[in-house]
Amino acid sequence: MAGAEQRKMSGFHLLRAFLMNLERLRREFPDYDITTLPALPEGYFDASSYIDAAPSFENTERGLKVFIDYANYADRPSGRSQRFCVSRYDEDEGDFEDVALSTNDWAEVLRFLTA
Repeated sequence: MAGAEQRKMSGFHLLRAFLMNLERLRREFPDYDITTLPALPEGYFDASSYIDAAPSFENTERGLKVFIDYANYADRPSGRSQRFCVSRYDEDEGDFEDVALSTNDWAEVLRFLTA
């Protein structure tokens, strides 16, 4: 989500983002600007790990994991052009493997997550 779009986000949504326990994200990605983090739907928790290129949020019930890369492209260690990536849990691999969606459009991510 572009900086201007994030600033347009209502105070309620920003508050929800900050009420989520972001302890892992802060520990694993200390330079990540949490003010750029979009609000996730209910049921997602911070599953961020330094072994990943970006902070992530998981919904175990739905078997989905959302990676939210740095807002500024130059800050992305992954080098990915798409900021948001949704992966599905792969039972055979025992991990999140299948990329179901990759985009820069947070609204598209929300439609996918709530479908």
